[in-house]
Amino acid sequence: MNAKFRGPFCLPPEAVMTTSGSTAVPTGVTFHPETLFRSRNRGDNWRTTWAADDSLIVSMCDGNWLAGPDGFHHHLYRVLGGPDGFEVKDLPNYPAFIGDGPESWFGYGLISVDGVLYVFVSKTPGEAGWDGPFRGMKLLASRDNGETWHRINRRGEWRALEGPRDPARVEVNEEEMFFFEEGGLPHKTEVAYPFSYVSFVQCGRDNAAAQDDYLYLYSPEGAHTNRLLLARVEKDRIGRRDEWEFFARYDGDKPVWTRELTQRGPVLVLPEKNDRGNYFGWYSWLPSVVWNEPLGLYIMVNGGTCGGQGMTDGDDDYYDNWMHTETGSLGFWWARHPWGPWHQFYYNDRWIVDDPANRTYQPELSPKWISPDGKEMVLIWSDAGCDEHGRSHSVYYKWNHMRITLDLL
Repeated sequence: MNAKFRGPFCLPPEAVMTTSGSTAVPTGVTFHPETLFRSRNRGDNWRTTWAADDSLIVSMCDGNWLAGPDGFHHHLYRVLGGPDGFEVKDLPNYPAFIGDGPESWFGYGLISVDGVLYVFVSKTPGEAGWDGPFRGMKLLASRDNGETWHRINRRGEWRALEGPRDPARVEVNEEEMFFFEEGGLPHKTEVAYPFSYVSFVQCGRDNAAAQDDYLYLYSPEGAHTNRLLLARVEKDRIGRRDEWEFFARYDGDKPVWTRELTQRGPVLVLPEKNDRGNYFGWYSWLPSVVWNEPLGLYIMVNGGTCGGQGMTDGDDDYYDNWMHTETGSLGFWWARHPWGPWHQFYYNDRWIVDDPANRTYQPELSPKWISPDGKEMVLIWSDAGCDEHGRSHSVYYKWNHMRITLDLL
């Protein structure tokens, strides 16, 4: 699997971590479509973390990146190399999420911390292979670089999974789930849940560039996904749910934290609809937040996904399992702390990459592929765009990436 451009991205950790404390801040983004790369095989919802062995661990949904006989609802892969030419390897012992019903899970939140891989996987509510909103999350972990896996329950108890098909991987109850149908709110009348899918703030290789001992996790508010939520927990206590703290509000520029999920508040409020008046649905605004060490800033990319085919604010459209009715929005923000405050420096209501048939969603920034001066990063995204026959999730339903430049002031 070879990309089509060359760039200064395959960096040892010491090259990325040589300059910081810059006073420059981004004022815009320049895209480089000449560096556009799409993989050969299908999948979406690409999320990444920079592992201790210098590889990228990549989470994928609804596809098979290596084109084997089975398709996955969710799977992990290892990426070796840089965006100018990388190799994809399977993690064959990762729990198998393949079929419908009990096996219908999707993965988003993953991070490498002190040599341990953590993954939050989200449970769909029904028997269908794709349905939403999610009911909650299970926490999985590997101490040996993905060779063997455990479940961690909310009391911090580890349970070994005996191979990819261990039944414990798909058990859904209060003992097995880390979050389970908690703190729900209605959109209009139908309820959805916070922290049913999450994204970790990524801080360098194996989290070694973190500015403190906390892990930070962002989540859209399930019933109102334009309200972005935030939690934190000390990295050695991630499995202790009772020690998680939730962002409540700002006191000036300082965060106020609470251990009561019901007291949560939004860290950032994002658009509910695009400039055509089309509303974004529940599957929106899961951010990617990356520490850019040379700039001394956290960079967030995020986007809204248009809801059901009517794209209204009603429950039927908001919760429709059909998404990507048209292309999604794309925005960038910067902050000096993992909790913000966040400053927007780019926003496009309907982001088109190279074809009006694009239906972009789930943008991601690579935590590893950053130039030595911090100005160049790599943007990854999913695309449900249509082919010449109008079939969605077809020609662009792949890993997509391109180089971007942060315009600095």
